[in-house]
Parts: sequence; structure tokens; C-alpha cells
Amino acid sequence: MSLEQQPTILPQLVLGNTLPQISTQTPSSDLFVSLSELIAESVFYHPAVSVEDSSLTELEKNSLLALLDGKTVEEHFVETLVTRIEQGITPHHKVIRVCLSGIDSAQFHTLIGGDIEPVEQNPAMGVRGVSRFASHAYANAFALECRVIKTLQEKGHHIEIVVPFVRALSDAATIIDRLAEQGLPRGLNGLKVLYVCNVPSAAMLADRLLQYFDGVMIDWQDLSQFTLGVDKANSELDYLYNPDSEAITLLAEVVIKAAHQAKKPLLMITYSLQDFPKLQTFLTETAQSESVYNF
Repeated sequence: MSLEQQPTILPQLVLGNTLPQISTQTPSSDLFVSLSELIAESVFYHPAVSVEDSSLTELEKNSLLALLDGKTVEEHFVETLVTRIEQGITPHHKVIRVCLSGIDSAQFHTLIGGDIEPVEQNPAMGVRGVSRFASHAYANAFALECRVIKTLQEKGHHIEIVVPFVRALSDAATIIDRLAEQGLPRGLNGLKVLYVCNVPSAAMLADRLLQYFDGVMIDWQDLSQFTLGVDKANSELDYLYNPDSEAITLLAEVVIKAAHQAKKPLLMITYSLQDFPKLQTFLTETAQSESVYNF
């Protein structure tokens, strides 16, 4: 967010810091870390790739070897992300919320070694989030994401795990089990696990999903796209993409009510918040969230 944009955001909103894009607002006590964006910006390769992978082109293989600089993929991936995250942590940050990778196969495909991803007809609604973490193909990569979190814990950072694309109650049970298998059982040493509401089903099931999780985050952009059935990246549909739509706020109110009744934290992930004054008003008057993470 630029300095010019800041005055257009209501001062009542508590804006949390985000990594890789650190907010220039008053430092917040928490930090939201997007592993998806850090992988794209700092790692550059698919976390499930191997230098022996036959799908790599000669250029990709040479690029990967140069990035690894003698390290294994596992060593480089964990060290790079841990270092990058620690660079963004300040003394103000008491809680570091690390969101596991939630990007789709098309976005993974842009990384070095991305050809290992199957081609999906509709990647945005395909294998991502919990369905990816539970898959055999991504098992080793999921273990690496968990190693990043465990390493940060070992370094004394207060980490909370954020799980993207929880679509059903079965997803909730699955991810809690998968995390426990990786040595990250919810509740151990106070470990909290939150889920992201990306799709309408995650909103409608919020009261029951919160029995599995310690809080919820609404990704307003994803929820807008899936609720309205509009791809934000499609310029021909710009006139239909409206995060201020009542359809989205009605779903958000379901989540807000569930979180308040469960007495669990509710947070928001927003994009270009300065462009949506009605949404700002809704967040200040209705949501009463701990933080709004504005990208």
C-alpha cells in the first residue's frame, strides 16, 4: 500500500502487517505471512520438484541448480523461507500467522518445475488448499511447509497456522490430522490453527468449522469471486466484480456471528481496500475484527 493511499482508509480500521508486503501503517502486534507469495518471490521453484525430475528443461535444471547452490531442495526451501520470514519480524510482532500455500495449479505451473502439475480445466476451483495438502503428490512439499513452521517455533516465535481453502467439514478433520502427523498437533504448547473462508461453503459452515479451528479469516477477494462467479482477472467482467456486494456481506455476517458466538478471533484479508469505502464502513461497523490484512 502506498503512502498516497493510506489517507483513504478509515483510521478506525486496525490494519495488520503482511509479508511479503509489509504495511507502512503503525506497526501491528501481529504479522500475516503468505507462504504462497513468498514461494513465488523468494523460492521460484515448485516445492515438490527434484533436480532429477525428467520434466525439467535444461534451462530449468540449470536455474534450479544455481538457486540451490549446493543445497538440497529441502534444505534450501526451509532455510530460504525461514530467513525471509524472520527478516520481516519486528519486536512489535507478538503473533506470526503463517498461511499455508493456497495457490492453484495454474499458479504453481509458472514456477520452475511447474510442469509436474496436472493441467486442470478450472484451476481456481481445482486441487488447492486442503485437497492439495492431503494429496500424495504434494505430501513431501506439505512436509516442507510444516518444517518451516516448526523451525520458526524452535527459534522462539509465536506461530499460528492458517489453513486456506477449507471447503467442507471433512477438510477440517483432514488438515487437523495431517498437521498432527507432521508434529504440529493443534493445542500442543498452545498452538492455534485458523482457517480461511475463501468460498461460500466455508461461510455457511462456519459455526461447525469453528469446532475444529481456533479462529477464522475471511479472504474478501476470493469470497467475492466465488460468490459472484466472477474472475477478477477477466477485464471483460470488471463491471460485475463488486466486493461491496450485499451477497458477500450477507455471507460475511454468517461468519462474523459464528465467530462471536464461539468467542474465537475473526480477521479479514482484503485487497485494495482504499477502493471500496462501503466495505471499509462494513468492517468498522460490523466486523469488529482484530485486524484487517490489506494487500
